[in-house]
Amino acid sequence: MFRIVKKKRFSEKVFLFEIEAPMIAKSRKAGNFVIVRIDSKGERMPLTIADSDIKRGTITLVVQEVGLSSIKLCRLNEGDNVADVVGPLGTPTHIEKFGTVICAGGGVGVAPMLPIIRALKAAGNRVLSVIAGRNKDLIILENEVRASSDRLIIMTDDGSYGEKGMVTAGMEKLIQQEGHVDKAFAIGPPIMMKFCCMLTQKYGIPTDVSLNTIMVDGTGMCGACRLTIGGKTKFVCIDGPEFDGSLVDWDEMFKRMGTFKRAEQEELEHFKTAANASPDAELKAPDSSVPAENGTANNCKGGMKTDTTAENVQEMTSREAQWRKVLRASLKPKDRTTIQRVTMPELDADYRATTRTEEVNIGLTPEMAMQEAKRCLDCVNPSCVEGCPVNINIPTFIKNIERGDFLSAAKVLKQTSALPAVCGRVCPQEKQCESRCTYLKMNKPAVAIGYLERFAADYERQSGLISVPEMAPANNIKIAVVGSGPSGLSFAGDMAKRGYDVHVFEALHEIGGVLKYGIPEFRLPNSIVDVEIDNLRKMGVHFTTDCIVGKTISIEQLENDGFKGIFVGSGAGLPNFMGIPGENLINVMSSNEYLTRVNLMDAANPDTDTPMNFGKHVMVVGGGNTAMDSCRTAKRLGAEVTIVYRRSETEMPARIEEVKHAREEGINFLTLHNPIEYIGDANGTVKQAVLEVMRLGEPDEGGRRRPEPTGETKVIDVDQVIVAIGVSPNPLVPKSVAGLELGKKNTITVNDMMRSSRHDLFAGGDIVRGGATVILAMGDGRRAAENMDKQLMEEQNK
Repeated sequence: MFRIVKKKRFSEKVFLFEIEAPMIAKSRKAGNFVIVRIDSKGERMPLTIADSDIKRGTITLVVQEVGLSSIKLCRLNEGDNVADVVGPLGTPTHIEKFGTVICAGGGVGVAPMLPIIRALKAAGNRVLSVIAGRNKDLIILENEVRASSDRLIIMTDDGSYGEKGMVTAGMEKLIQQEGHVDKAFAIGPPIMMKFCCMLTQKYGIPTDVSLNTIMVDGTGMCGACRLTIGGKTKFVCIDGPEFDGSLVDWDEMFKRMGTFKRAEQEELEHFKTAANASPDAELKAPDSSVPAENGTANNCKGGMKTDTTAENVQEMTSREAQWRKVLRASLKPKDRTTIQRVTMPELDADYRATTRTEEVNIGLTPEMAMQEAKRCLDCVNPSCVEGCPVNINIPTFIKNIERGDFLSAAKVLKQTSALPAVCGRVCPQEKQCESRCTYLKMNKPAVAIGYLERFAADYERQSGLISVPEMAPANNIKIAVVGSGPSGLSFAGDMAKRGYDVHVFEALHEIGGVLKYGIPEFRLPNSIVDVEIDNLRKMGVHFTTDCIVGKTISIEQLENDGFKGIFVGSGAGLPNFMGIPGENLINVMSSNEYLTRVNLMDAANPDTDTPMNFGKHVMVVGGGNTAMDSCRTAKRLGAEVTIVYRRSETEMPARIEEVKHAREEGINFLTLHNPIEYIGDANGTVKQAVLEVMRLGEPDEGGRRRPEPTGETKVIDVDQVIVAIGVSPNPLVPKSVAGLELGKKNTITVNDMMRSSRHDLFAGGDIVRGGATVILAMGDGRRAAENMDKQLMEEQNK
């Protein structure tokens, strides 16, 4: 939590806050901003840092009551806590000795302008400042600005203080009196910045503006702040927030600023109504994050073993153990092959398409699991293990299920997998372990390895007898992990088992990475992820949220703090777009933004603050699992949904099960079509999509037939588009590390040991691959842990 140590009122709706955030105070620069989340129901709100005090460990924010989040923040007092403050973010202001510089701040824009004024003055510039407000009461930080300015002009709309007129009048007065101005900066309401730029263009003065008002997340993961700058699409939070104002498409910005205007107004009205009904009451949302237990939960008891056997690990896992020999002899291989593969029980399609929090797959009963386990032939050389990126001892955990020792099965899984309940749900087993099953050579369905993995992990969780893997003695060597997604968690678990002191740093306010923000609860409930994470805590892994390595703290600082090894698993959080006309229209969203708002920020819950536009005619572009997650989520939010994919359904990279579920839930499939343009209405909101009809040509390098345009087009009506065509690595971490060799699209280049060009830095998952499955990312984490351990032990023994 981040404590408010000072609150000062400037006017009826403008307040200054000093908040304890020592790491941010130490690393912030002029132009940086933070993302603030007021409480557990709050949205993520960008605010530029006005000042900092390294000794006190505080940052200063100036806030104007505008929307719900700012109103809630302004109601807090000294001694209260803010749930989350993340930063510093954004590219710092470019400061050099320009010569004579004009700095124009309008309203609360004076606050983010203040550190720029100070930095420009410290760099030897002649600083001319103009601060403006509607009236005297809205002039803020006058003394602070005056102290670092060579000249200061104050403008008020009504003439109640300083000179009467707009900020541009003050700027023009200075330009004419000075005769020559080398550079200008303008921060304030967007309309003010536009007119400032129109003025300075007349005099040929380059002018930088800050566009942080358009930002949503601030870390580059959502793409909501994309804007046309100089004819190219830029992400304001990553590429800015400051740009040459002459290059900004201001009309586009004004329209995009209204993206959530209606939704935000509804949230504000809801807040006011509730506050009036009970001023002191906290608006409490029902706990929808924990779905009703089903499947194995209703069958936890019975004639099976319900606590862990006293066997040692060797006895539990050895293929030559007596119990396992007896088990093999109990049923002939021929008889095992006649058993039909189990069918996963599922919720009714019509019902499940209305609920976001209940899992579609219900889970196996103990009887079903034991029967399916009998199908496993306990091969001498199990090829299924070779197909598993984390090398789970598959026959061993399955044979423990067959004999009814479910807790031992879970123990076996945990020897190699930090997230068995997760993998059992979301891994593409049909392309990995199950694709190597001996049954396929007999033209029979593979053993349902994924279903059985899920069963064992769920059974252990529901029994309350959760085990911790065997741990080596503590060696007191500190290891840092950047990112808490699948690769980071897998690496952390393996290093903790080896006795290391592991610290995980996560940029978001929740641990889990893509497992939390990207995968819907109807496929992977948050409660399942939380149990897996809690198990890592029991193993001694430390977690720090709201900390961006490369921004809040540097790699060098980690090394100076005694961390001997660093693993980067920061994922691929930067959404891809197609670069077609109309893609920056309102309600054309990345799947990252859409799923993050719904999954992580619970925007569909009326008791949370994050705004969301819910389309009625939604088009999802893409054919992968993320596209399926997006279209099935939109369906649950009441939309008629069409998924558009440029190849045929056969080429879709999504899991067969996900495609099947989507069809059953009423998703329309429009394959062999590709968007080439979006058409908007007068308000800049998407209303139609122009699709080009495709055909399949020759196979590409990956073996899939290439889509080719036919020249024929089709127009469909839409009010929301979700673009799910992949992601790229977020450059925040890679670009912050000196001497780090990077590959295509800011991926980190590693060798076979997962080690980067820096000796102590290893990496894995999407930040290396550019995009991968959960299990491949986990495999990278395991391989990196094994090799980092070898390297550190060799160095210690020298």
